[in-house]
Amino acid sequence: MNRHWTNDELLDRLYGLAEKDSHIESCADCARRWNELRARRAMLAAPGQVSSEVLAAQRRKIYARLGQEPGSRKVWAPALAAAACVLAVGLFIYKPAPVPHPEAADAQLFSEAYSMEQSAEPRAAAPIHALFEDNP
Repeated sequence: MNRHWTNDELLDRLYGLAEKDSHIESCADCARRWNELRARRAMLAAPGQVSSEVLAAQRRKIYARLGQEPGSRKVWAPALAAAACVLAVGLFIYKPAPVPHPEAADAQLFSEAYSMEQSAEPRAAAPIHALFEDNP
């Protein structure tokens, strides 16, 4: 392996998810990072080894975050404004289609259907007949 291991690869190896590789033994930088990671895990896993200052600092950060107002409204405000603008433009431009008069439409449909039924040949054949007519 020519490249250094990433932090994710080191963590995978730490938790037994990665396959064994000799890169750590041959690379001083990766070996140093590996040893630091193992030492840190051992320090955190040991009971009573975490200082009370670290725990107090974590607790203060959590309480500070709990006291803050959630920022989710700020995230949705631009999307909501854009949706309202699109809706307003759509309502302004929208024009309903004219309602057809059913009597005239039905009468015209029946007339066309009757003329097609009474015709000896279809209308699509008329252009073909024009090709064979003798017009000098």
